[in-house]
Amino acid sequence: MRLRAAWRRGLAAARVRRLRSRGSTSRAPVAASRHASSSAAAPRRELSRHFLVCAVPMVGFGLMDNTIMIHAGNLIDCTLGVTFGLSTLSAAACGQICSDSAGVVFGGALDGLAKRLGLRPAQLTAAQRAQPATRRVGLLGALAGVVAGCSLGLLNLFLVDTRQSSDLKARHFAEAGAADRHAFQIEADNAAASDATTLVVEGPDLPGLLASLSAALSASGVHLVEASVRAGDVQGSVRDVFVVRGRDGGQVDDDSLDDLARALLLAARDPLRAHHIKAQNAALQHKLMHLEAEVAKLEGALDAACIRTRTQDSVREHKRRSTMPARWKGG
Repeated sequence: MRLRAAWRRGLAAARVRRLRSRGSTSRAPVAASRHASSSAAAPRRELSRHFLVCAVPMVGFGLMDNTIMIHAGNLIDCTLGVTFGLSTLSAAACGQICSDSAGVVFGGALDGLAKRLGLRPAQLTAAQRAQPATRRVGLLGALAGVVAGCSLGLLNLFLVDTRQSSDLKARHFAEAGAADRHAFQIEADNAAASDATTLVVEGPDLPGLLASLSAALSASGVHLVEASVRAGDVQGSVRDVFVVRGRDGGQVDDDSLDDLARALLLAARDPLRAHHIKAQNAALQHKLMHLEAEVAKLEGALDAACIRTRTQDSVREHKRRSTMPARWKGG
């Protein structure tokens, strides 16, 4: 009995080992086939679709990036660049900051717009997406999209005046240089004389300067007592000294000295300004006189018309009375 039981247990163990060996051999081809299918190279059609899906969003990003950089950089170059003397490259760098910030803010909107175009993603497994070939295709697609978008963004150069900033900077530097050359110093002093005010103007000797300063003094309501002109310490400069009195015949009030000095400074910076103002005033006065003459003529014509009308009315009244019967006249 014991031998029979041992024989049966051995037979059962042999059957179990045989079944296990059969199961392992049948599962091995299935696992191998699954591994082979997951690690197989991605089809070319799916790689092309993957290239397109990666390229299209980058076209919009490159177009937006270059557009904002060009317009923002040009605006900065024409404003802050002119004021603070920034170079064009510095303005372009500031424009790049604006464009990159816009890319971060509107990047999701660009991705959403690309999805609305109906591009179907490539049917790739996780293993196929992790393959080096697939990653290289996606990288090339994104690179091609950025290059195409930035190239399209260069068309904005046709909408921008690229020489505007250079002209503005040249004009600004020229005006700054002219301002330095036409720098004047005005001194107003009531201590030099007890009954008059002394004004000293130092600056470049410009044509019409003395006439402009004299006109400014006259327009300010002061009376010129004495004036002296001599060359300044620097070649090409002049030192004009004016002794003036106020409206009351004495010194100009201390509170009014700043306004008087400011008026002289404006007249010194533009020597021809006073002449232009005087010419305009003369033209306006001539026009006013002409208008007054026209008004006088119209008034004379109106008076003559009124007199004529009254005369005609009186004549008609006289004729009417002369033709009336005697009894009506008495009534």
